[in-house]
Amino acid sequence: MLILLLMKTTALYAAFSMLTIGTVIAAEDDNNNPIAEACAPFEPARGNYQFIQEDPPEFAIIPGARVSQIFYTRLPIFDETDPAENLTLFRWANRVHLLTREAVISRQILFAEGQTYDQRLLEESGRLLRGQDYFYDVDLRPVSRCGDDVAVEVITKDTWSLTPGFSFDRSGGENTFSFSFRDSNILGLGKQLKVASKEDTDRHSRELTYEDSNVLGSRLINRSRIIDSDDGSNQLFALNLPFFSLDSRRSWGVSLENGDRIDEQFRRGDEITEVEHEIEDFSVELGFSRGLIGGFAQRWTVGYRYRRAQFSPGKDLPSPAVFPDDKELSYPFLGFELVEDNFDTAFNLDQIYRTEDLHLGHRFISRLGFAAADFGSDEDRVVLDGFYSGTLAYTENLLWQHSLEWEGLWNDDRKKAEDVVVSYESRYFRRINSRRSFFANFQAQYSKNLNTNRQIVFGGRTGARAFENRFQVGDRSVSLTLEERIYSDIHLLNLIRVGGALFVDVGRAWEPGVDNGVEDDLLVDIGIGLRLASSKAASGRVAHIDFAFPMTNRGDPEVDDFQFVFNIKSSF
Repeated sequence: MLILLLMKTTALYAAFSMLTIGTVIAAEDDNNNPIAEACAPFEPARGNYQFIQEDPPEFAIIPGARVSQIFYTRLPIFDETDPAENLTLFRWANRVHLLTREAVISRQILFAEGQTYDQRLLEESGRLLRGQDYFYDVDLRPVSRCGDDVAVEVITKDTWSLTPGFSFDRSGGENTFSFSFRDSNILGLGKQLKVASKEDTDRHSRELTYEDSNVLGSRLINRSRIIDSDDGSNQLFALNLPFFSLDSRRSWGVSLENGDRIDEQFRRGDEITEVEHEIEDFSVELGFSRGLIGGFAQRWTVGYRYRRAQFSPGKDLPSPAVFPDDKELSYPFLGFELVEDNFDTAFNLDQIYRTEDLHLGHRFISRLGFAAADFGSDEDRVVLDGFYSGTLAYTENLLWQHSLEWEGLWNDDRKKAEDVVVSYESRYFRRINSRRSFFANFQAQYSKNLNTNRQIVFGGRTGARAFENRFQVGDRSVSLTLEERIYSDIHLLNLIRVGGALFVDVGRAWEPGVDNGVEDDLLVDIGIGLRLASSKAASGRVAHIDFAFPMTNRGDPEVDDFQFVFNIKSSF
């Protein structure tokens, strides 16, 4: 009887141990470090989750492990566990805002329950989700392991997507006003609708844009836009299936654009000539790839493009001395793309307190076409364009990247190059500490035989903030910007992140043998700026408030003692 009682007691104890102690006993790896809590529950992310600053769970994944469950944690705009955000207005905003639907998120990630766990797919899925305007930040993390099963949590934080408002842009002595109504996440479905009215010194325009990055729940992307302005109009429709992941095997796309506009030519910031420019552009393409092999994705594209540019005299200003040539191009093309699988995340570089995705590998894109008269072109031309980017140096506190872009035509009938533009950019970051960094940006542009409706311009929005927009023109330009950036921990009303910058701009645009009408060739300025980034809306948008002071050409009557510059950009 005593033996039977002991056996029953032992069985009950073992069962109880499986239900309780079993959830906290940890395995160890070869170095006696804890690997995972067997079948341990996890605590879902809360509203104060720090994303890139958050320490990941400390356990290893067994090779061949399976994704057993995917949990979706959709964080609201305001953290109601924080007394500073637990306010009536903020709670109301959380209730009114429709969180991005779980189905919208699940369709964009690259893995599913039952598949083999792959950390690369988690990281790539995070990059895809962070590319959407309606998320402030995103994180994907394994949260528990039970034998060969791994549970994954997908954490997203929404932004306030409905943003009616008024914006003001002042650069280079010109003012631009814009009234808009924009919803970047209609009903939590990830669709975007924008209605805007914009006015500057040259024109008044009205815009209607619709974007859908998951048409009918697929990976198809649609962009439709209608612009009507005083000097022309523009209509665009594009539908495409992109190479949405490194391992994608197929892509296709179709695009149709039609419009007309006024192209102006400048001298010392003033419009001196103009032409009316009518545009027709149609393209269709199909892409193939074998996916990700050996750390690289190689992609081939074949397609057809028709592009027509026709010019006529303007109504308010005289035409250029050499009237621009009409061009009609009808050509098949072959494209190639190479992308290296080498990515990382950063913090406080081009954004303030947000996860930033960095592509550290090589990327090369080039497209070659032949626009023959037999295909409907006006003359025989070879069409070439392309892009390359890469990383020169990368450490914990340093990032140095560069890129090269090119486009142009070879007119076989006239044996000459046309509309050739080559652009180079080098960006250098040096982190001084978590809240300060040094930034340098060098850009150079070279063109050859541009059609006379086009110019390389410099000044104001295009560099040298203390000078008027397009203060210098030519067929080439160089510029250098140096900045001391400050990323403060100030969070105004828990709505706006604050940063600052001290900057120097140096550069010029010119054409050899042509007088630009400027005393000092180099435009140089110094200045101080404030950076404001919303932590609750307009993901990735940074307001720039700059005071810029010219160091050259100060005796020029068209150069003011300083320029007040306000605009909104996509980076710091």
